[in-house]
Amino acid sequence: LVKTHNLLTTRNYIFGYHPHGIMGLGAFCNFSTEATGVGQKFPGIRPYLATLAGNFRMPILRDYLMSGGICPVNRDSIDYILSKNGTGNAIIIVVGGAAESLNCTPGKNSVTLKNRKGFVKLALRHGADLVPVYSFGENEVYKQVIFEEGSWGRWVQKKFQKHIGFAPCIFHGRGLFSSNTWGLLPYSKPITTV
Repeated sequence: LVKTHNLLTTRNYIFGYHPHGIMGLGAFCNFSTEATGVGQKFPGIRPYLATLAGNFRMPILRDYLMSGGICPVNRDSIDYILSKNGTGNAIIIVVGGAAESLNCTPGKNSVTLKNRKGFVKLALRHGADLVPVYSFGENEVYKQVIFEEGSWGRWVQKKFQKHIGFAPCIFHGRGLFSSNTWGLLPYSKPITTV
């Protein structure tokens, strides 16, 4: 986590985080844990990582997410944090969401912003400052099968995303005991968040 500016504890913030990657590991590690010292770099600022509301419907996952200061990315939650929770709050929104995750592949960076203006409207309504955040290396930690636009695979992904809320990606990382095997652990690649 690279700090480029001080944040005032008398203000609230919305961080627009890119890219999503497969799982948003950079956002989670930097803002939901103290792995990179976010508390020391931004004293007095309480980070809240926002994720799909559907993640809070699973009992054990819900408790795990809430213990890390993660909240649903919906208007009610963001309104509460920005208006009834005092100042010194920072909500991290992975702006590209599931649509952006469909295009993540090592060596390629794409940002999805089309039809994603709700967070700007919320910032204007509450007087919160917008902070752009970019993680270099987020797309390097997993490899996925990319279906071209117009293919049956992309059609299935988009239909699933529309009805369920997230896009199913066919991806792999490294294995548990060896980096030469496939598995669900991320590849050992650095993620630098600015």
